[in-house]
Amino acid sequence: MFELFSSNPGAAVAGLVALTCLTIWPLFKTRSSMLFVNLCAGLGFATHYWLLGLAAPSLVNVLGTVQTGTALFSERSKFVNNIGYALIPLMVLVGFHFWMGPISLICVIASALIAFGRMQTNQMAFRGLILCGCVLWIVHDYLVGSWIALTADVFSFIIGCFAIWQIMDINIQDVIRDRRAKGFGFHDPVQTA
Repeated sequence: MFELFSSNPGAAVAGLVALTCLTIWPLFKTRSSMLFVNLCAGLGFATHYWLLGLAAPSLVNVLGTVQTGTALFSERSKFVNNIGYALIPLMVLVGFHFWMGPISLICVIASALIAFGRMQTNQMAFRGLILCGCVLWIVHDYLVGSWIALTADVFSFIIGCFAIWQIMDINIQDVIRDRRAKGFGFHDPVQTA
């Protein structure tokens, strides 16, 4: 990592920006803010890979960033929503174009899950699909030795799981409160004695 700062400081800074954005996106509450931070992460990784002279991952990240941009506006326009979904098969084709064996299959599936997740308006589906893709990226990053991306993906996954757990806990608490208000179920044994 320190070698990258001395040999290619622009790539290192772009990688750190991407790492930071990819790590913190699950902390945001609204779909649009999560997508915006994902957009910044995609631009950061595209720049990082481009400055390292790696055109394929840079192109894939640019395509993912365009798809993230369409996901940001997909709720406002059926046309834009359709573009967002139409970009998913294109992302898969680009992945197969740069085929490098089974490791490419992991990338393609991970990218497709995340792209499909971005298009979801339900927050649990949105987060869940992105985290499923994140698991595959963790495997990929470990296998190829991409330590910046691995660090970002591991932190993103941990924080994302915690965020889903918080949402589920809040939803369970709401159900208990509603059932108590309606007078059935979930009674406190101390109060009923």
